[in-house]
Formats: sequence, structure tokens, C-alpha cells
Amino acid sequence: MGPYQQRRNTVNGIRLLVCLLLSAAVAAFGDESPTVTLEPKPQEGVLLNPGKGWSGCGLPTWHHEEVLELLGMGVMRFDWASVEPQEGQFDWAALDRFLDSWGRLGKVCNIGIMCANTHSRQPEGYVTPRWVFDAGARKTEIMLNPDQSTTGTPGRKIAPVFDDPVFLDKLAGFLRVFASRYDGDPRIAVLDVRSYGNWGEAHMYPFGVPDIAPEKFRQHVQMHLDVFKQTQLCLSRNAHLGRFGSLKPVFDWAVLEKHIAPRRDGICGNSNGSETAIAFGIAPGVFELFDDYDGVKRRGWWDGRRDKNGCGFTLAECIENGKPTWVDLGRGGESGLRMLRENRELIERLTNRIGYHFHLQRASYPRRAERTSLDLELTWINQGVAPVYIPCVVAVTLLDGSGKRVGTVWPTECRPRKWMPGEPVAEKARVAFPGVPPGKYRLAVGLTHKSNDPAPCIRLGTDLPMVDGWYVLGGVSLGGHGDGPPVSL
Repeated sequence: MGPYQQRRNTVNGIRLLVCLLLSAAVAAFGDESPTVTLEPKPQEGVLLNPGKGWSGCGLPTWHHEEVLELLGMGVMRFDWASVEPQEGQFDWAALDRFLDSWGRLGKVCNIGIMCANTHSRQPEGYVTPRWVFDAGARKTEIMLNPDQSTTGTPGRKIAPVFDDPVFLDKLAGFLRVFASRYDGDPRIAVLDVRSYGNWGEAHMYPFGVPDIAPEKFRQHVQMHLDVFKQTQLCLSRNAHLGRFGSLKPVFDWAVLEKHIAPRRDGICGNSNGSETAIAFGIAPGVFELFDDYDGVKRRGWWDGRRDKNGCGFTLAECIENGKPTWVDLGRGGESGLRMLRENRELIERLTNRIGYHFHLQRASYPRRAERTSLDLELTWINQGVAPVYIPCVVAVTLLDGSGKRVGTVWPTECRPRKWMPGEPVAEKARVAFPGVPPGKYRLAVGLTHKSNDPAPCIRLGTDLPMVDGWYVLGGVSLGGHGDGPPVSL
């Protein structure tokens, strides 16, 4: 158990004790107001939740435990040649090992398959398998001796001609098999469309050749849409340093019409994050730093110092501009640890700002109900920068004196996907608990992935006592039972 979890457990224990003392006080003084109304305070400290947060490159073992505790998603790009070294012969071992390593920790993954990669260290430079070119596909070849590590590694680098019909035919065959194995895999939160451009980033730097025609770029995207029906796809909006050129209509079509998540890979450097804002309310935005923390810091960009090219933006302003759901927390090792330790207050504050962060601002319900139904009003505020994109519903439950659930409902009037950042949302619902015997209970709320889930999965940034993930609002008497003290937990 990490220090963040230990602190949360201690605080929750104190809250529950306070709740019990307050219950006794209410009983002693006989508060007979017909309505229970509460306005809880926001919870202090770091709150980790599914479907949002920090991401880290590579295997979990690449990251110090202190950093790993904050990460919610692992990121890895694979070369096509390593997955299909011979036509029709597949080696999924490295990919499965990656997915399993994060899945065992209860975390999700972002993966992509590249067709060109100037960071590849393969001596012959093949990232698209050699057999594709042996079948007649054309290629672009360069010898690279980069001045900056972010450009690649020295040596021979080969990219396909990305609109070549032989290449496209072989790629389509691979994608069909790839999707048949992984589409809908719960370990994969985001799957990148990386079939075009260096690193799959939809640009041809440093190969020095023009972009393919927009209709051919659209074909690349559509090939993924045709086979991945369940997994959230993602497309880098990096071409021409965010200016997109002739490909802009395709980028916009992918997000606005096909709900593909946008990625920006130059954060704090040549991007202020704004490229992903187009997906607000549609799909999750994804950020990756321009370089590791040390590289961004060395250039002065981390502190927002602009260079002669206008590069250099703070991470906080990028997050406010782009409204991302996932943000890079370094690429592992000592650099990632320095990023956290030198900026702990910032990182902890941004943890709650990235993606969604729900707070129950106000709750109101009748203290007594003549039947087993009651009218409930809940006011929520999203204190993050983005809406929630994973499945999420509100659950209302009754707890007996031992803390056991005796009835749970999922009111359709409550719609977390509509809780946009910064705007309080008041929702009224009539909740009924058929089959629950008359008596005194505690009323509690929680957020589950779907109706009929037995327990909450999403934590609130709200200072309320908790029982097994449920946030306790207070006592309620059903069926006219109004005498005697509230039930204790």
C-alpha cells in the first residue's frame, strides 16, 4: 500500500468517526427538520481514478515506485517488423508482456504499431517488415546522423511509400489480424493509429519527402476504423508542428465525425496543448512531452521560457489549453523521478486537474418518506479540465446498521457524461427501493461503471464519510418510521 492510499484510509476513518458523533448529537437534540441538506467540502489531497491521469512510457519496471504509484496508463510503440517478422507469422509475446505487466497493477495501456521509426536500432533499418518490400512495395531510405536525440539514432532508416498499393494491401491484412486479437481488450484504453509517418505521428520529418494526399491519409485512418470497433482509437495531431497543412480536414474529420482521440506529442516544446481541445466532450485528449523532463528543462521550456522559434510552454498552461484526459509523466528512470520530486506540489495539483474530477457540492433529500421512495437532489461540479469518457453512472444505496447494502438504484436522471468542467449541475431524481422493508437507514451515493455493478469504481473529490466506497449522506427513515435515533454504522 502506497503513502497516498495510507493517508486516504486514515482520513476516511476519521471522517466516519465524526459522522457517528454527529449522528449521536442529532439524536440527542431531536432535530426534526423535514429535509436533510448538506454542502460537503472538497476533499484535500491527491485523488486517483480510472480512465484519466498520468501516463508513463515503457514497462512498469522502468519507473521508480514513487512515480509508478501516480501512473494510470503505460505507453508503448511497437515496430510492425517485430510483430510480423514473416508474412502471416506473428509474435505477440512482447506486446502481451507489456499489457500484462500494467494489467497486473490494475492499470491500462496505450499501444500503437509503427511503420517507420528513426529511433529504431535495427541494423538494416526495417520497421515495416522487409518481406513487404520484397513483395514489391516502394520505400524511402536515408542515412541518419542526428544532432539531437529527439530526431532518432544514427544509421540506416527505411520508411515505406505510404500510399503504395502493395504496402497498403499488406498493412490491411496485418490490421485485420491485429484487431481480431486485441479489439475490445479491457487492458487497452487507447490504441494509436500509427501507420503513417515517422513514429506514426503523421509527418515525414526527417525523411524529407512530402506528405501523402489527404485522401490516402484518410484511407489509413479508415483502415483502422474498419477493424477496431470497440477500442478507443487515437491519432497524432503533429503534422507541420500543429499547422497540419493539407491534412487538416482529415485530422478534424477523424475527431469530429469518427470520435478518434487526438494526441499531441510536443507538449511544453513546440505545442501549447491547444491541438487536442477540438475533442472536448467528444473523445479523450492525450499528451506526450516533447522530450524527457531533463531535456525539456535544459531548454528552458519547462519554465515557459520561449526560444527564438516560439517554443516553450509550462505544463499547467498546456493542460488548461488542451483539456487532456491523459498526460505524460516522464519516460521513466531518474529523469521521471526528478520530474516528480522537483515539482511535487505542481504534479499533485495537476493530478486532480487532468481529465475529470467530480465533487458533490450539495445534496438534499427528505428525512422521512412514507413509502420506500424519496425525492433526491444532487448538485455536482467537475473540477477537472475534461468530462468523463469511460462508462459512468450514479448509484444511490441504502445501508443498514452494519454498513450492508439493502437496496441500490441507478437513477437515469443523473448523467455524469454531462458534467462539464466548472459548471455546477443540479439533478433531481425520484429513487425507489422496492422490496426494502420500512425502517431507518443511511443514504449513500457512489459512481459505478454501469447499472447493477455491486460497488463504486470512481472516487469523488468530496469530504464525506465512506463505507466500502460509498459516500454517506446521512440518515433516512422509510415507510413512516420516524421515531428513535438514526441508524448507526
